[in-house]
Amino acid sequence: MRITIATFILSMFALCVFGQTEKKEKNLQKYTPSVLLSKGNWEFKIFNNLYTQTKSFGANGKKVDNGRRDSYYTMINQFSYGLSPNVNIGLDLWVKSVKTSPMGGSAFEVFQFQNSEESRTAISGFGPKIKIAPFKKQPYFSLQSTFLIPLAKDLEGRSPDSEHPYLFLEWDRYLWMNQFFYDRQLNDKFQIFLQLSVWYSIVRESSRENNFLETPMSVFFTWFPNTRFSLYFMTEYWAKHHQEAFFAYFVQSGLGGKYQLIPGLLELELLYTNFWAGSEGEGAGQTYNFGIRFIH
Repeated sequence: MRITIATFILSMFALCVFGQTEKKEKNLQKYTPSVLLSKGNWEFKIFNNLYTQTKSFGANGKKVDNGRRDSYYTMINQFSYGLSPNVNIGLDLWVKSVKTSPMGGSAFEVFQFQNSEESRTAISGFGPKIKIAPFKKQPYFSLQSTFLIPLAKDLEGRSPDSEHPYLFLEWDRYLWMNQFFYDRQLNDKFQIFLQLSVWYSIVRESSRENNFLETPMSVFFTWFPNTRFSLYFMTEYWAKHHQEAFFAYFVQSGLGGKYQLIPGLLELELLYTNFWAGSEGEGAGQTYNFGIRFIH
């Protein structure tokens, strides 16, 4: 985890230098995904996602053994800045790793970050984003648009002469993500969060000859036992539209939690999800997630 540790150290340094003069907001409910940063404020988040599978869904919906373990690690680095109360801008940097190992292998072998025939690490996307709150009377509704450019070649491992032939890391594409966020406070202790996304992939050197669309939809139900700690349940339905509408899909659900380690400055997040339904060929694995969020 050398990349994650280095980023964490740099971020902690920035926090210590710049973060101490900002007024601290202790209520975790104020930092929902829908709410924009105030003018002049900034946020940096590192979200680590480890997906691992040994099974896939068959034609009848039942899980079938793959005969090996496939593990994918994604580190999403996100920086946002409050340009105005209704407009935030920022940058994303996505780093991905893949590791294929025999049955019985550990999912954490993906953190070795070695390029070989069985493993690879690359920057899969880098690009700008903008987030807006279009309605003044609806501060908990916002739109975000991100455009990611891959900084590595042959992400699908199509070249037989490469260092990692036939090792799939990511679809080789330019990715345009549009996300719609909405929060609703049910009472002092409970909150619901809805997200609808439209991912448009512009293929580069891909085995998919045509551009394609994905439409993830998710719902989060959150409980706040106090102002610094929250627990949530989430479910996501991810539809893929390639060749025809709803060509493939999967469903994942999980439990997570957030904690403000330093109120108004530093937030930690843990999440576990399980893929319990999907169309033929979709992975039937699980994810382990850890997030660090700095707010100034």
